[in-house]
Amino acid sequence: MTVERTDRLRQTRRELLRTAIIWTPLFLAALAGGLYLLIIEVTGDGNGWILPALLLIFGALFGYQGLGAINDLRRGTRMLSGFITRHWRRFDLGSRSNYLRIDHDKIIRLDRVQHLTVSQGDYVEVEYYPSSMIAVVVRKQEPPEGAGEPPDDGGDSSSPEPDPLLIERG
Repeated sequence: MTVERTDRLRQTRRELLRTAIIWTPLFLAALAGGLYLLIIEVTGDGNGWILPALLLIFGALFGYQGLGAINDLRRGTRMLSGFITRHWRRFDLGSRSNYLRIDHDKIIRLDRVQHLTVSQGDYVEVEYYPSSMIAVVVRKQEPPEGAGEPPDDGGDSSSPEPDPLLIERG
């Protein structure tokens, strides 16, 4: 298990480094351009607020991605345990992403292989990066004493009886 964890940790760190290399220069360029155009607008020589505002908005979005990855690379991983309350995949920006929701409050992104090994209702221990919420290792475990049953997601298979006062009579 240690070799598998080391390989996954190395792969995830490469992904975070790639994210930081792509998004951080875009963040700095958009921030510098937005501030430059904002200063020109304030001094009275500018032509409008739209371009500086757009650059600063895009800079904030790029910074969220880039600085989050840098923060994860500096701080390291954390551990989380709980029941999987939702298990899904979706198409994000040109690639398929896999997600888990743990105990209704944490959403973790993970790779396809780990996604296929767990299912909704499983009790798992997840090692993940907190800023980007990317899982390194997901391990299925037995729930500890007192953990109870997996939370119900509201998917009751039996349909309730209709209220007789609400039934239209013809």
